[in-house]
Amino acid sequence: MKMITIFTVISLFLNSCTMKNEPVYTKLQTDIYEINNQFFYSEEVHTYLIELDDKVLLFDIPIYSEEIEKFILSFNKPAYAIISHGSCGIKDGTKWQEKIGLKIYAHKNDENHPWIRMKPDVLFTTTPNFADNIEVIHTPGHSAGSICVLEKNSKSLFSGDTFHGNENGEIIDFTQESQSEYENLKDRISSCKKLLTYDFVNVYPFHYEIIREEGKESLRKFLKDK
Repeated sequence: MKMITIFTVISLFLNSCTMKNEPVYTKLQTDIYEINNQFFYSEEVHTYLIELDDKVLLFDIPIYSEEIEKFILSFNKPAYAIISHGSCGIKDGTKWQEKIGLKIYAHKNDENHPWIRMKPDVLFTTTPNFADNIEVIHTPGHSAGSICVLEKNSKSLFSGDTFHGNENGEIIDFTQESQSEYENLKDRISSCKKLLTYDFVNVYPFHYEIIREEGKESLRKFLKDK
């Protein structure tokens, strides 16, 4: 009996250390939510949900949990997802497909990405049309099939790993980072320059920090001498 009691106390203590009193989501703007407590190989990252008139659209795929499932289903709309690049095709994508029928889109150029962990339902070359206020933008560089998504109403760019910011609202200089075999630095810079032709102010990346209001200007400054 004593051993059982000690085991129970230890179990409760360990559980209390790993649980966070963090809400399932944070509302960032009208119809835009961040799904909290997301990790990619132990590094905290961002995944997002955009509510549209007739569907919800996930930008990158969250780790599966019943709490997140309830949140997605609370909209009472079919759920779609688009992955920003092959590395974000985490294995839980398959679980979401099985649990709620999540329909997952990825660019065909990332079909054989070495880190992809699940099979997308749709591999596209012509960018899909999810809604009038959503534009899918092919931005090769970090991977051949990298994409960004622009939500036009809020002027918000979901940038994946194409570029990302630091705590000062500056763009992290990815040209100084080591390059993987699936990356093309020249294409990545060209894609970032292409993004300057779009109307956005907020930047919601996969890694690192969100940039509010000054996202396009920060990207313009970063690219000045590139």
